[in-house]
Amino acid sequence: MADFDDISGWREELETFEATEEGRAFFSKYGMGAPRLTFEQEVRFAEELFQHDEIRAALEKSAKWVKFLDDNPDFGQEDEHFWDLCPVEDNKTVSAFKHWYAMKLNIAPGWSTFGAGESLAAEVANGDLPSLHSPEAEQFVREEFSRFVTFSPEKS
Repeated sequence: MADFDDISGWREELETFEATEEGRAFFSKYGMGAPRLTFEQEVRFAEELFQHDEIRAALEKSAKWVKFLDDNPDFGQEDEHFWDLCPVEDNKTVSAFKHWYAMKLNIAPGWSTFGAGESLAAEVANGDLPSLHSPEAEQFVREEFSRFVTFSPEKS
């Protein structure tokens, strides 16, 4: 398993890898062959989002934004202040970190890869779930991501 204690230089590592032939091949197949991840893998990714100040701050801003949009369904891109309020750079940070994390674990990336973990972390960040390890967290993933996530037999 890759070591995630010290992630300094993660952006540069991702950019360097993306510029290689191997990296281009890895990311060019985006969505093709992306595996169903386990609930435990998704929770581990969600934990990682909270472990590093830069990533946690970006996650919290992105999560708050999504909650704002959910709470204000009539507010959209056509509104005057949408792009002033949208945390574009924070969204990009979380997305890039997800790609880097998948790269480090050599897990084929796809739009659903670690999507449950990211959503789970956002729900916790917004206070909508008590913790990543709560029964409510597992129920949330079962209800929202069962097509993309597998569960241990003892948890089924």
